[in-house]
Amino acid sequence: MDDDAPTRWGRTRFGNGTMPTMWLAAPAGAVLAAGLGAAAVLSDAAGPRPLVGGAVVALVSFAGLTGLVWAFLVDRRTLRGATERPEESVESVWFDTAARGAFTDTVTVTGLALAVLAVTGADVPGIAALTGTVVVALVSVSVRYVVARRRG
Repeated sequence: MDDDAPTRWGRTRFGNGTMPTMWLAAPAGAVLAAGLGAAAVLSDAAGPRPLVGGAVVALVSFAGLTGLVWAFLVDRRTLRGATERPEESVESVWFDTAARGAFTDTVTVTGLALAVLAVTGADVPGIAALTGTVVVALVSVSVRYVVARRRG
């Protein structure tokens, strides 16, 4: 098989050569998961049976950490079926448009809420205010993305 042929899991480039990305991602994910399990044991977060709890933390986090390492290491050009320039896709344009508009929405709604709170003298906990800001941003991006997709 050609060393540069696109594969399902991709390859990682080192100098002049390449190697399958999972050859690096799986061991690195295992090491990170073991470290997370050890941290759970040392911080008493592993429950009444620390070794079992640490092993469970390591096992549960292994796949996610392996995927995270894979995402950092893989060369997109070696993935079968990957979009060549994803930043130029129509979905990317829709998201950029939605995010720009959502920023304006979030600043406007947050500013109006701040004005109302200043005038009324109401006391709102910080966690509620920040949660409201995040919810406004998420809803605005979602709605604007759907609208852009329907128009596009």
